[in-house]
Amino acid sequence: MARRERRLRQALERLIAKLPAELKEDADVGLLGKLWGHCASTSIVHLIYREKYYETQSKDCEFSRLSMENHWQAGVNDTRRTLRHEEQWLSPPDALADVRTFDITRNFD
Repeated sequence: MARRERRLRQALERLIAKLPAELKEDADVGLLGKLWGHCASTSIVHLIYREKYYETQSKDCEFSRLSMENHWQAGVNDTRRTLRHEEQWLSPPDALADVRTFDITRNFD
């Protein structure tokens, strides 16, 4: 969806650039340009819980204190790992990049 929205924004920018000057000054064109015309790249960092080898099919309905603490700790660990690798996902993208995704549990460490 983010990639699709970026392409729509780029198309709108190109379309507005093609308009004659008198139409560019139209209030509706100005509103569209202001709300939708700016194209920025997007970086999405996934924090996805990966099941443990010892978990069974009941993991979706097992809410014991120990299970929840394990899940919370996994989230804390993934967040810390993400923050240790901020140069990967905070670095400016290539000029042609539109949407970048990072899965820290697969891409790093």
